[in-house]
Amino acid sequence: MDANELNSLINQMKAGDKESFNKLFRRYYSPLVRFCVRFVADQDVAAEIVQDLFVKIWTGRDKLKIASSFDSYMMGSVRNAAYTYINSQRSHNEAHMMIYTGESDETDPSDQLQSNNLEESYRKVLAEMPEKRREVFLASRFDGLKYTEIAEKFNLSPKTVEAHMMAAIKQLREGLKEYL
Repeated sequence: MDANELNSLINQMKAGDKESFNKLFRRYYSPLVRFCVRFVADQDVAAEIVQDLFVKIWTGRDKLKIASSFDSYMMGSVRNAAYTYINSQRSHNEAHMMIYTGESDETDPSDQLQSNNLEESYRKVLAEMPEKRREVFLASRFDGLKYTEIAEKFNLSPKTVEAHMMAAIKQLREGLKEYL
């Protein structure tokens, strides 16, 4: 695809032409997923990151500003999204390890008490979740299953799994807001 054709597709997409967006998607999706796998080391996660990027591009197409080449813009966006994913996973994993192992960097009794209260509150929020939401959350966070694997295990669509996860995280944030 030459530069003029690419610019034409981008401009048509910005104007709301779905077929131009589909052509860009088909052209860039697979290479971007392969690029993303180098960062996240998981094909399914990489595919989700790239799909999310394309959704953001389509929904924000009227505000899309590309200072460099479209290729550079897309690769930079995928790289940034992959870094964001990696950092969020690291934060989640560290928090869960501290909660379930009871480990704390602090030896202060008040910190230990707060840690115990946090763990108790965490377990309470989990217990208050609807059963399916809790099962999906635990399968993702503690069994390490991907959304597609959870969907198969519980006979749900991947979007339903995603909805359960978003609701579970929202419920946890609300229930644990005094600790966040």
